[in-house]
Amino acid sequence: MRLHWAVAAAVLPASLALPAPTADGDTILQFKSTPAGKQIANGLDLRILPVGDSITVGYGSDIGGDGDGYRRQLWNDLSGNKVVFAGTETSGTMEDGYFAAWSGKTIQFIADHIESSLEQRPNVVLVAAGTNDMNPNPNISTEGNDPAQAADRLGNLIDKIIDKCPDATVLVAMIIDTCDPAQEPRTQQYQRLIPNVVLKRKNAGRHVLAVDFTTFGPRYGKDILRDCIHPTNHGYKLMGDYWYDFVTQIPSDWVQSPIGRAPNRPALGDSNLNGGIDNNIPPPDFGKSPIDSKPGGSYHNVRDWAVGDGAAKCNLNPTWKATGKIAEGLGHNGD
Repeated sequence: MRLHWAVAAAVLPASLALPAPTADGDTILQFKSTPAGKQIANGLDLRILPVGDSITVGYGSDIGGDGDGYRRQLWNDLSGNKVVFAGTETSGTMEDGYFAAWSGKTIQFIADHIESSLEQRPNVVLVAAGTNDMNPNPNISTEGNDPAQAADRLGNLIDKIIDKCPDATVLVAMIIDTCDPAQEPRTQQYQRLIPNVVLKRKNAGRHVLAVDFTTFGPRYGKDILRDCIHPTNHGYKLMGDYWYDFVTQIPSDWVQSPIGRAPNRPALGDSNLNGGIDNNIPPPDFGKSPIDSKPGGSYHNVRDWAVGDGAAKCNLNPTWKATGKIAEGLGHNGD
């Protein structure tokens, strides 16, 4: 299928005409190909929360790849800072690949489920949401696919992030394009509405910026998308470079040290890694023990016989020699 990267205003009906954004260049960041390794805010720790849908999750990046979406490349690019990813969700193979994103879900779903991630107090939040809101399938775009209404929902999501993390800088993506002709016109209209959503918050003194991902497809060509929606493995790496470039453009005095401790992550092998022990599951019932521990029972009879005067003892063959402890077992005490 061919990608349609042409200017949408030439083909959209009047009902979907694209309003020219009034936000200026200080509100919309453009990709500048910044070399990796630039130090952000004099090397402050970055606690980054990626927010979105399946593109943020990294859908498809486990097919011949690491499953980390754009996060691993972003982490590599930000080598000048200590980076921790916030969020309650995780996927992929990197040790710290957390996020607040859900495949196939809309802006409203994200807003309804993001609060626990915001409690981790990220100081940088990367939002890329709305792709599913533009889907023509009502089972996916569950609140409808009207671009203006989706932009309003995006504003509400941004407000929730700001309310919970007033010290954070929020970067809001003008989402990547799609080559699906049933979804492309509304996607492009929604893209153009995002800067003014951001500008309203920025003018109120909030640290919010729009970041232009509409150039992502035209810059790298039609092969950068796997299925008209999700990037290829190489595309995810380039997306990480995009996000990194935008992070480097954040005004340095906007980025503050994260509040509170970094998220407490379970170590590999920790029973809490998969959600912990479910106390609703009853313990196994093995029935009555075959050894009776009551006085006079079989256990005590065997014990008394084994330690009594009549207990038989083996004669040691003098050709055998003690070797000492061979293995301690599972625990350091052999437990």
